[in-house]
Amino acid sequence: MSLENTFDNAIEANAIPGAVLVATNRSGLFPYPLTQRRYLTIRGTGTLNYERAFGKAGASPNSKPMTLDSVFWIASCTKLMTAIAVLQCVERGLFALDSSSDVARLLPEYAAPEIVTAFDEHGKPIMKAASSGITLRHLLTHTSGMGYDTRGPLALWRESRGEQPGCAFLGDLAMPLTFEPGKSWDYSTGVDWAGKMVERANGGISLDKYMQAHLWEPLGLRSMTFHLEQKEDSREQLVEMARRAPETGLLTPSTGNIIANPSKDSMGGIGVYASARDYLQILASLLRDDCRLLTPSGVEELFKPQLSQACKNAWMGKAGARHYVLTGGLAVGTDLTWALGGTSTEQDIDGRRKKGSMSWGGLPNLFWWIDRETGITGMYASQVVPQGDAKSCELFADFEKLVYEMEKELAFSE
Repeated sequence: MSLENTFDNAIEANAIPGAVLVATNRSGLFPYPLTQRRYLTIRGTGTLNYERAFGKAGASPNSKPMTLDSVFWIASCTKLMTAIAVLQCVERGLFALDSSSDVARLLPEYAAPEIVTAFDEHGKPIMKAASSGITLRHLLTHTSGMGYDTRGPLALWRESRGEQPGCAFLGDLAMPLTFEPGKSWDYSTGVDWAGKMVERANGGISLDKYMQAHLWEPLGLRSMTFHLEQKEDSREQLVEMARRAPETGLLTPSTGNIIANPSKDSMGGIGVYASARDYLQILASLLRDDCRLLTPSGVEELFKPQLSQACKNAWMGKAGARHYVLTGGLAVGTDLTWALGGTSTEQDIDGRRKKGSMSWGGLPNLFWWIDRETGITGMYASQVVPQGDAKSCELFADFEKLVYEMEKELAFSE
């Protein structure tokens, strides 16, 4: 079955409201059957990309059609761009990846981090001082000891203070650690704090303005913003969030905001809104190593596996039953570690990406990957919750496999 038929059938069956699929290869000369050539687009750089929008931009009867210009809250897909911004600053000598003194200097909130070790009989947290400092490498790889306050010890810590979990601004995220820096792994707010380091090392410029100048403008990207209220054209293209009922599987419009909108801060871990078409240009720049965002050594650092065996074991262990959710549908037991820009695959995945590929996604079932060995990158973009929606993961896997089938049909050399 063709890619178009797969997704047209899913839309007709109301399996998803809609999605945008984008992919390209290293040369930009990506092959398609003639029936699909209307989906090839010549971009400003002369590259050829697969770009296709399916269905509607929401689950309500009056939702607009999905288009290639549709804008998504890309959630944790933001983390890759923040990692790029961090490495740009490292290349300029503004701070170092392994300097805890740089973190203490730019993040005084964590100059003397404390660890919550337990709770007494009254629910009061028992704290101890961390024996070592936090580094930027820890922040980007989720090995800092930070976490999210929606689960585990930090949820109890919030409760002990009579507070609600919050991510409206970075001050909400100044929380204790749950383990010694560098000794374990937990998905965390570390990348948000890394983004704050970028701001403070650049004279207090917002991360939004930094990315505008150093990532988005160099690539000609117009849709991206942390602050939707300030960008009318992107706001008008925003895709509505849909929610799947666990009991029936039916999709309905999701009410309320998952992330504060407007946001007080440019949240480097979760805050960007973007079109899939624009995000692909970030991915393609890294795939092609074109030096528009990072030097070749910077790209190598971004992709390099980072976790010690102990931290890798913690990552794989904490993924556990949530492995499918956290990895966009990869099978439980898939050998994964972590790089500075996302998770790193340590084995070939049959019919899909190769060992050494980097990938991640965003909460409303967005997924991206970069396979430098095969020379392919792509993104599946939707706005469906909850995270790890089984049908969305299945369709993403179908998309990725069909992209690799297309690559095999390459009728000309790069």
